[in-house]
Amino acid sequence: MALDLCLPVGVCMLAGVQPAGNDSVTTVGILGAGLSGIAMALQLRRAGFDDFVLYEEQPDVGGTWYRNTYPGLHCDIPSHLYCYTDEPNPDWSMVFAPRAEIQAYIRSVAEKRGLIERIRFGTRVLSARYDEAEGLWWLTLDGSGAGVEVPHRVLVSATGGLTAPNLPKIPGFDQFSGPSWHSAAWRHDVSLDGKRVAVVGSAASAVQVVPEVAKVAAEVTVFSRTPNWVFPRNNRHYSGEEREALRRAEEMQRLRRGQYKDSMWWWLAFRRHEATLQAMRDRCLDHMRASISDPAVLSALTPSYPPGCNRLLLSDDYYHALGQPHVRLVPRGVTALTANGVVAADGSETGADVVIFCTGYRLGGRADGSAALDVYGRGGETLRNRISRQTMAYRGVAVPGFPNWFTVCGINGTVAYGSLILSAEVETAYITRWVQRMVADGIRSVEAREDATEAYNQAIQAELSQMSWTGGCSNFYRDAKGRVVAFHPGTVGRMRRELSELHEDDFIVERL
Repeated sequence: MALDLCLPVGVCMLAGVQPAGNDSVTTVGILGAGLSGIAMALQLRRAGFDDFVLYEEQPDVGGTWYRNTYPGLHCDIPSHLYCYTDEPNPDWSMVFAPRAEIQAYIRSVAEKRGLIERIRFGTRVLSARYDEAEGLWWLTLDGSGAGVEVPHRVLVSATGGLTAPNLPKIPGFDQFSGPSWHSAAWRHDVSLDGKRVAVVGSAASAVQVVPEVAKVAAEVTVFSRTPNWVFPRNNRHYSGEEREALRRAEEMQRLRRGQYKDSMWWWLAFRRHEATLQAMRDRCLDHMRASISDPAVLSALTPSYPPGCNRLLLSDDYYHALGQPHVRLVPRGVTALTANGVVAADGSETGADVVIFCTGYRLGGRADGSAALDVYGRGGETLRNRISRQTMAYRGVAVPGFPNWFTVCGINGTVAYGSLILSAEVETAYITRWVQRMVADGIRSVEAREDATEAYNQAIQAELSQMSWTGGCSNFYRDAKGRVVAFHPGTVGRMRRELSELHEDDFIVERL
């Protein structure tokens, strides 16, 4: 069956076969309308395939760039690399774009490509259940269309990892007399002018939040349990002449090639290239010493582990903020809140009117520890149970026991040094080829083989065990067994080569 046989109403069954009791089945359901979900929809459209629906819990596209609104939020990837390849944006205002511009860009692409009408906004997918008899995935929805069950032949999970705020499990939340919140749920209704503000955490969101808070607060206390390597972002505005030049394809390509080449510096660090690590240490320490002279503070800010073991941070003004007289660094974690302040690990208490938690995200679920959605594969096994037993996927996109279920940028599904969009485009192109093959050849289901998945993971774990994330520091890149599960061990080019063919022998293929 050719792809252009989809019915005008958007109903296109694989090989024209309808399961018993269903009048229509939309072939592909995409969970999430953030960067990865839009990337998946774009790939399907490029292939001439229009039989898909996106489900988005929020009222707009953008994912993390819609939900997070804390002050100072910018991307850590150069703007022109943080674009869909065939949707370059010459109008970025800065080398590293602010949050509002990124969300507006994603919205503009979705509108331009006619994707908005394919998105069911305000709809949370409560569960996904695979029906082995019919070869269908049934989604139970909440929100618009609450209680409705809808069928899809293929599901693509593009829900991302930065969704559930991670609040520390400490006593006193109900005792603190002032407002407190996580950076992911910023309280824009609370003024910080003249207030004593405690910021808990010193990683990616903190280095952006602290300088903005320091501009208005009377006192700022930063609690840093573990120091991080912070490099100068060197952000700046593009001139009008630069933006005009970037409207020419050759200039855009030249800039993107240069920025991608620069990103390989991080890649060398992850490969534990000693000269690169030393250069990174020197650059960070010079950046630190330019704003801070107190030896005790310098010592507290200097990590004991090499660059690359934890997330590498970028900021032009974090150290400058810490060097101001009304900003104080406490090099300890937080153990409790009291009615009037924060208790550090050494028992000392610091008075505060407002407490802001910059403590990252809980991967793979919601803030209360529940799953983002309940996914039931063959035999009713949940995806969460499967992953807890074996945190592995086939080439980052498929999991044994879950036919016709694909993930974008999932387990070991992203390269570590560049734009997530580059990884997403490689994987969504691969998934789209499977969808095309299923439609053209009348395939009922495809499922990654257990042995192929294990062989692939043994190979990449042997390589990942030699990279920076297994060094002497704790990070969220590894599972409980110490396996690095966040990243693909190679480059974008290598990932593209590995996914250039379907590897059909690695799948169980059932035909209609």
